[in-house]
Amino acid sequence: MGDTIYLAAAYGVFWLVSFVLIYSIANRQRHLQKDIAMLEQLAQEETSSE
Repeated sequence: MGDTIYLAAAYGVFWLVSFVLIYSIANRQRHLQKDIAMLEQLAQEETSSE
């Protein structure tokens, strides 16, 4: 019975870490997409002002 508790705890920790990692990657991707959109807008403004 004691080993089963450790197995369940390890399984829970594994999934928790996995979800945190996925959330972190998705959050960074959102920020990068915003930065890319801003850079594209700045590039368009630069080319239109020339």
